[in-house]
Amino acid sequence: MNNQAVECHGLSRRFGERTAVSNLAFNVPRGSVFGFLGPNGAGKTTTVRMMVGMLRPSAGTVRVLGMDPISEGELVRSKCGVMLDNVGLYDRLTAIQNLQLAAKVARFEKGEGRKRIEEALYRVDLWDRRNDRVSGFSKGMRQKLGLARALMADPELLILDEPTAGLDPASIVMVRDLLVSLVQKSGITVFLCTHLLAEAQRICDHVAIIQGGHLVASGDPNKLGKQGVPTFRLTLSGGDSDKMRRLALPKDGQLTALGREEWRVSVAVPEDIESIVKTLVGANIGVRAVIPEQVSLEEEYLRLVGSEKND
Repeated sequence: MNNQAVECHGLSRRFGERTAVSNLAFNVPRGSVFGFLGPNGAGKTTTVRMMVGMLRPSAGTVRVLGMDPISEGELVRSKCGVMLDNVGLYDRLTAIQNLQLAAKVARFEKGEGRKRIEEALYRVDLWDRRNDRVSGFSKGMRQKLGLARALMADPELLILDEPTAGLDPASIVMVRDLLVSLVQKSGITVFLCTHLLAEAQRICDHVAIIQGGHLVASGDPNKLGKQGVPTFRLTLSGGDSDKMRRLALPKDGQLTALGREEWRVSVAVPEDIESIVKTLVGANIGVRAVIPEQVSLEEEYLRLVGSEKND
């Protein structure tokens, strides 16, 4: 069996003159949680739609569970649980009726469908609301029901587009624990599009960041920050901003203000921090603490794509 759940090579999609996705290349290992990150309009949903055969690539290839989503789309979708950005529920139906309709479309046997519906509703903590009309559901409850529908397929690959949007903190933790449990106990692969970077760093084995349809970074979320550049947090006293910015740093050194007395310094090699401390002391700046740190996924994401206001 191919050990990659998803394989993208030179994947591109154009809409007229606009290129939504350009030359994407990444793999998603089976039995992992893969985070697909990027601002609104970066190309995440377009990529997902190509993965499930809803859009034909303009160039390049994508294979899902070893299959071509275009020529083998029905088989691909039968092995995937998919929750896109638009959950697409029927407001006039109850929660359980929505899932019963999904079970009928999937052609489950009656007994099997009933079993899967019950399990899915319990998993997302909606069993007690199963007979309530969806029209009265909050956005978070709709997200939970959309996730339950995706889980009904007993999928090999679970593709989720912002599954925690609108959820309260307790429900976010519930979804996070559920996804981790699915991977660890059932070997499911989770492809997760999300804006919650702290959650992505907590549960994802690999991440890919896209901006403007281009892949800008990929790898282990705990090692992605600054691509391994040594970074330290300094707690100082007596160092105003002007004085700090006039300091002569070693080659490739970078200084960033975090607060009135907190600074972050990136250096070429760890030994450079010693000369920086000597420089600070020589400039009558007190050094109260020097702490090695790893830049978070959130900070690296913002460095790579900027704020979404500027996209």
